[in-house]
Amino acid sequence: MKDYDLEQELAAAMLDRSRQEPPRSYDVDDLIGSVRQRRRRLQAGAAAAVAIVALGAGFLSRADHDRVSLPVQAPTAPSAVLPPSPPPVEPPSPTASATVSASASASASASASPADPARTTTTLFLAALRYQNPATRSEVDPVEVAALFADESTYQRIWGADSRGVTCGASVDGVLAAGEILLYQGVERLDRAPSLTFDGARGKVTDLTCGTVAGGSKGGDPTVSGFYGGLVAATKSGDSTAVARLGKLFVTARLRSDQGPTAGTCSFTAPPFWLADNPSSGTLTHGWTVHLGGRQGFPIEIDETARISGSCGG
Repeated sequence: MKDYDLEQELAAAMLDRSRQEPPRSYDVDDLIGSVRQRRRRLQAGAAAAVAIVALGAGFLSRADHDRVSLPVQAPTAPSAVLPPSPPPVEPPSPTASATVSASASASASASASPADPARTTTTLFLAALRYQNPATRSEVDPVEVAALFADESTYQRIWGADSRGVTCGASVDGVLAAGEILLYQGVERLDRAPSLTFDGARGKVTDLTCGTVAGGSKGGDPTVSGFYGGLVAATKSGDSTAVARLGKLFVTARLRSDQGPTAGTCSFTAPPFWLADNPSSGTLTHGWTVHLGGRQGFPIEIDETARISGSCGG
């Protein structure tokens, strides 16, 4: 049979079939209902699968108590994954803030360095010199003086009512502080020398004792006590010629030429008292820091001839 005859016969058979069975018609409502029924069957199957997985997870969690099993949720429509929200931050209460502030203050106080005993010594004896001079007594702040001592009772016991407990019961107008503390009235050194004891943790004064200085002792510095003690004595007596006379004895000619009549005094020509501390030494010279009633001291240098060769940086 040729291909053409086969095609003719197939076409005739199809035409005959279409005449015997008319095309089927479709009901839209029935079609939607069947689709929904099929979807329900699929969802039921998925739920059953989820239940089986959950039961299996439950059995596993009983076998391993250290693990925490999470229930498996049924699949849902995809949604955007949001990061977990941070927990609310509550403002600190006033009590908590006060506690933190107090703790910080206590920590700062605990970590503060103790006071320098040398500085405390200078501050204490300058306060005593000012208090014992009626012209400068009003410059002394009792609160600041009390802060130099370990406690109030120590302050009352040593300073007393007139500061003379600091200077071994005597009224003085000169102090040389170089390890050993020497007291002066004018150019004369007293035979009593105070010695301070300090609290190592805070650098506060805890005690003061007075010892005897031998009359023939070579302690001190004759140039310092002679020049500045002489100036203080001249201030008290009203001797206006003492500056020039003392300058010739204790100040080099070069310094007097450079600084004039106030050489060696940093312009304090009528000092109410003197205090020398912070000693230094060189090969042929040595020096001090001198206080003559001002708020700041000034350095001096003494040469090998025991004369003041430099002062006030000059």
